[in-house]
Amino acid sequence: MSIDKIELSKCFPFIEKELEEEIVNFSQFKSIPKGEYVVRQGSYLNFLPIILDGLIKMYAEEEEVEFLLYYIHPNQCCILSFNHLFGQEAVRYSAVTEKDTKVLCLPVEKVKEWFVKYPSFTKIILKDFQRNYEDLLNTTKQVVCYKIEDRLVNYLTNKAKLQNCNMIQMSHKEIASDLGTSREVVSRITKKLQATNLLVQHKRHIELKQFQMI
Repeated sequence: MSIDKIELSKCFPFIEKELEEEIVNFSQFKSIPKGEYVVRQGSYLNFLPIILDGLIKMYAEEEEVEFLLYYIHPNQCCILSFNHLFGQEAVRYSAVTEKDTKVLCLPVEKVKEWFVKYPSFTKIILKDFQRNYEDLLNTTKQVVCYKIEDRLVNYLTNKAKLQNCNMIQMSHKEIASDLGTSREVVSRITKKLQATNLLVQHKRHIELKQFQMI
């Protein structure tokens, strides 16, 4: 499926006209349902994904332990994918859709060419690299400097902001996977937080009590 020029210009209004033409001619548009892989750890990439609409979760797995890296939002590219474009190594992360997502897949060889040829494309790549680098630093800071209780509160708050809703429909096992801890730890801390009126644990979801929707 090809991308429409109008849709592309909404995402990248400042790119050169020549680059716009090349993206339309050489890239592929994909509509990916919620819960599907965009990239799976251990695979080899031949494209650079750019998110036009939706949300993608980036995570890695080490010795059967999964942990959240960061999220990719609309108009952002997967910078970890960009790191792999100039080598032949398998990717060391997975990307899965958090909601129905539209992805623009840019071919590897063209990405290399555009990075040198078009200043606007270089700016987009470097800007997203900086943003996701800061996200990774924040994730590292959370793990190293914060107690698991504080990490859980930050995680739930950020999750609520992403969906603009204080009802978080996730199991303790799913939350534990993102935080790199155990389900038992999440259950114990959730009970503690409920006692302080920060949240309410319902049967199928968690309700944040101190979150205001946008």
